[in-house]
Amino acid sequence: MGYLLFGLADWRDVIVIAVGSLTLLVLVAILVFTVVLGLLARSLLGTVRRVLNDDVSPLISSARETVHTVKGTATFVSEKAASPIIRVYGVVSGARRAVAVITGITRRRDDQ
Repeated sequence: MGYLLFGLADWRDVIVIAVGSLTLLVLVAILVFTVVLGLLARSLLGTVRRVLNDDVSPLISSARETVHTVKGTATFVSEKAASPIIRVYGVVSGARRAVAVITGITRRRDDQ
């Protein structure tokens, strides 16, 4: 019957061994979880990079081409339509002012 009874020092040793074993198991579980999480994150980053290269890059390229086309169209319209109109208006305004100075006739302004 003496072998069934443990002393306080024996219980202490059993508890120290149990706590050490459980701590080791928890650390191994945390290590495995961290490694799995890192591998999943790496896989996710690869997928995101692949999606960006396959789907977003062509869209950005298309947007750049569209911006270039719009810029060219705006330049063309400015050179071929707006500039001549501005020049004609400038000549007409200058001629009107020259006639007004020569004849001494000035237009009455409503804002004065």
